Amino acid sequence: MIVALIGKDQFTKEKRIEKFLADSLGERKDDPLSKQILYATDTNIPSIAEAVMNACDSVSMFSPEQAVVVRRADALKADDSKSLAKWLSHKPSCKLLLDFDSLAATTELYKALKGAGEIEKNYEEPKAYKMAEWIAAAIPTHFNKAIDRDACQYLSDALGNDTKLVCEEVEKILLFAPDCKKIDLQLVKTMVVPQREMVAYEINDYFGMRDAKAYAKKLNEMLNNGVQALQIISSLYRYSVDLLNFSALLSKGMSPKEAAAELGKNDFIFNVKGKAPECVRRWGKPLLCRVIRRLADMDYEIKSGKCSTRISQELALAALVVR
Repeated sequence: MIVALIGKDQFTKEKRIEKFLADSLGERKDDPLSKQILYATDTNIPSIAEAVMNACDSVSMFSPEQAVVVRRADALKADDSKSLAKWLSHKPSCKLLLDFDSLAATTELYKALKGAGEIEKNYEEPKAYKMAEWIAAAIPTHFNKAIDRDACQYLSDALGNDTKLVCEEVEKILLFAPDCKKIDLQLVKTMVVPQREMVAYEINDYFGMRDAKAYAKKLNEMLNNGVQALQIISSLYRYSVDLLNFSALLSKGMSPKEAAAELGKNDFIFNVKGKAPECVRRWGKPLLCRVIRRLADMDYEIKSGKCSTRISQELALAALVVR
């Protein structure tokens, strides 16, 4: 049995590796002599390819063959990839799993793996905007614990779309509070520190909907996490111009989908998730023009030193929506 996993969803891949070991070894899956875990990044191994082939040909005292797992297989050197491809072309009888973040279908190794075993490519990380939904579905299933929607969103905002990291943090929460009936927002805030690098465009949705409370909260969070005021201004400026152009196209009789395409925007991201038609309605053209001028002035004020303190910049940005 030869299997290659392709994708960055580390949590789901971990579950698949556990299943591979269970299917391959049965009751011996916890026997360290019946399996070998190799890392393609291990500089102490002269040739990963030779280590894999030797491990696949080895036996333990309890099994006629070993199960071999190669992690971080993307790091395989060219010579190792070539040697493995040649070896796999003979379709060896072994129990081998290789874990890739990515592997081009045009490579010889990919073709050899496809001919000798199975390639599983359904391990892509959830998109950032779908991560909260993934958490809401995965946590009750894996940990048998209910979780609040607000807690899901906090974990998504704090940790990004690293599925393995999210589940490790939830496991830590449950070690701290094993008797909790439901994972709520207060609990995750207590236990989970934001680790993801925030980017300026994340504030656009709150700005577009003119949600003063959520906008001010996100603004404060971003500034506390190292996002510069100039970066936020630049993002809001581009977004406001997009909304203004979008509004002009809608007034010409275009549908939201057609207008988004004209601007080079994805219909789902811009119209459905971003609610651009509703944002345009809430702002209106005159106010958007005023905001665009104000953002340009703020950019000049900060760069010229007239608005140099953190508090003055936060107040100036907050005033765009909080009135």
